Amino acid sequence: MYIGKASIEVIGDKWVEGKEKPKKDSVLNSFNFDDGIHAKDLAKFLEHLQEDHNHKFCGDVDCRITIRQRDY
Repeated sequence: MYIGKASIEVIGDKWVEGKEKPKKDSVLNSFNFDDGIHAKDLAKFLEHLQEDHNHKFCGDVDCRITIRQRDY
């Protein structure tokens, strides 16, 4: 299946230099696939994101998928 557009945001607490507390619910990373991506490649990307040492996280994952039927 080909996905026309996809975007991923990693949201968490961001430490700001000179502050005592982290800024809550900040976008730590964002990834956009405006030209589309195959579903299998998106799954591989998500697996890589989870295994990458710079993006270790545990928490909730929200997903929204919209499929628009075409008239042929």
